[in-house]
Amino acid sequence: GKFRVERGRFVNSSKDGVEINTVRDGGDIVGGVVRDIVGEGVVRDVVSISGSGRTDGLKVRNVFVENIHGINSKLRGVVEVSDGAENITVRTVFAKNCVYAIDVQDHKKPKQINNNIVIQDVYAIDCRHAIRTANRPFGHSNLTIRDVVAERCERPLDISHTNRLTLDNVHIIDHSGERPAVHIDGCSDVAMRDFTITGSGDVSAVLIENTGNVVVDGLTLNKGTGNFASGLTYLISEDNVFSHLRIRNVAVSNTQPNGIVLKNTSKSGTLTDYVITNNIATISDGIKGNNVVISGNITPESN
Repeated sequence: GKFRVERGRFVNSSKDGVEINTVRDGGDIVGGVVRDIVGEGVVRDVVSISGSGRTDGLKVRNVFVENIHGINSKLRGVVEVSDGAENITVRTVFAKNCVYAIDVQDHKKPKQINNNIVIQDVYAIDCRHAIRTANRPFGHSNLTIRDVVAERCERPLDISHTNRLTLDNVHIIDHSGERPAVHIDGCSDVAMRDFTITGSGDVSAVLIENTGNVVVDGLTLNKGTGNFASGLTYLISEDNVFSHLRIRNVAVSNTQPNGIVLKNTSKSGTLTDYVITNNIATISDGIKGNNVVISGNITPESN
């Protein structure tokens, strides 16, 4: 603990550039700084912060990661936070031609829970993801993501199985592909604010799936390179009851076939207590749950 790794350059590393992780019977790692690191052609992660890779539940806590640049990581990306990381701040990350800029994940073991992760100031270009969480439903919580720009990324934000998720000030540019620009799956207590998206695809620009207690406040789909199938889709695909969805201040270009779509493909799942107000978008409610307010919305005029 209390380590400091600064001003490093890694070229064509066959694995990670900087790896901070626990060892069996070694105890938690508490406190540290990783700063001003550049990786070029690092095959895996430029910086990897990882707790227990096994089942002993060891943690890496209270680590600050800042100013990390990565180019051409074939198999991974710029920063990994995984397997029992707590109180980690990652700030000012640049990624180009990587799988991801930042990944927050577990490796399929229940004690590998990540809590209290803050990600800020990320720029990803020509990557598969800007930010990904490859999480299982183990209880990951308190993930904050803000100030992100993703340009020509295939699946810019792909967030799964995280409680208390905050997404703020995200700009997605020239998105294309077969996946949504933003996919939030199996989460709870989500606040999504101030998003802009341009691009195209035969999918929804934003897909929120099997997620309860959601606030979407400020989403703009600008006229870009083409159309999405819809602007924002809320989907129930499992047999659970979800509640407390609030959607407001969404503006979907009139070139998009659908604006806000609520859809249910499950057998017995449903949504209750939802409010969709003050949007410039068409509204299609295919769920028709209980305690619903859909009002004050404007359908955009055709050109």
